[in-house]
Amino acid sequence: MSKMKGLSSERIAKRLLESRGFHVLSTNHRVMDDGDEVAEIDIVAVDSEGVRYAVEVKAGKGDVNAVRQAFANAKLCGFKPLLVCKGFADDSARKVASKLGVKVVELSEYYLLLEPEELESIIKKCVEEVFETHGFFPYSAEVNEEDRRVLKAVSTAKCFDEACKKLKVDHKELGKKLEDMSTRGVLPNRSLSFRDLKRCCSSVLARSEVMSKLDEILERLR
Repeated sequence: MSKMKGLSSERIAKRLLESRGFHVLSTNHRVMDDGDEVAEIDIVAVDSEGVRYAVEVKAGKGDVNAVRQAFANAKLCGFKPLLVCKGFADDSARKVASKLGVKVVELSEYYLLLEPEELESIIKKCVEEVFETHGFFPYSAEVNEEDRRVLKAVSTAKCFDEACKKLKVDHKELGKKLEDMSTRGVLPNRSLSFRDLKRCCSSVLARSEVMSKLDEILERLR
């Protein structure tokens, strides 16, 4: 599976899960053991009852190996296994999934059950994410000095904890700051993995600096 095809499948899977009541906690989640990476989970999501799932995403049909991988990765981090794919490759895959307790969400079957408005919402969010990934933002909210401080801290941090340390705040306070920025339109008003949040913050900060420089130039020309 190509990198671009894999990213597209993950985007669609994220929106699909969110439409089913899941909250995406992270993407490309690394499972570490004594400092060594032992696995990477495509998506970590939690359902409305607080149950966490390790989600394996396949662009095509799920075979026995895909089912086993979803099961093994979930076991490593203590989550429940979930596989998003375009149906089962064969009866063997279906039987293994049933025996191992791997929950499977079939993309093709799900799309048939969607209302046009729901499908439109998923496509819209995917398109927005593609634009954000490449630094094209439709947001035009004013960025103040406190926003810039937060944007810089997040964009240069390796993780959420490090961003908190840079700003000398706890998780809850930083969460409130980011929520406020989302409400005002500085950041996207949807859940983001930390990697995507870093990218967003970096792009918004760069755009803000460019606009600030342009304002200075215009002021001098007057």
